[in-house]
Amino acid sequence: MRYHITGSSQVGVLGLKRDTLEGALKKANELRQQGIYNEVQIIDIETGDVVKEPLPDGGREEN
Repeated sequence: MRYHITGSSQVGVLGLKRDTLEGALKKANELRQQGIYNEVQIIDIETGDVVKEPLPDGGREEN
């Protein structure tokens, strides 16, 4: 599977692709920690669905 990572900031939008969910999760977390991009999300390219990411406590994010 392939995944899109999207985010927006005051200067524009960001779109990246990753081949694995693990890689997409890692990159999305890095972008959030930088604090530059808002609403960072991962989208499954095949289905178009937003991936529900695990929360730090092991739960699932509610969308």
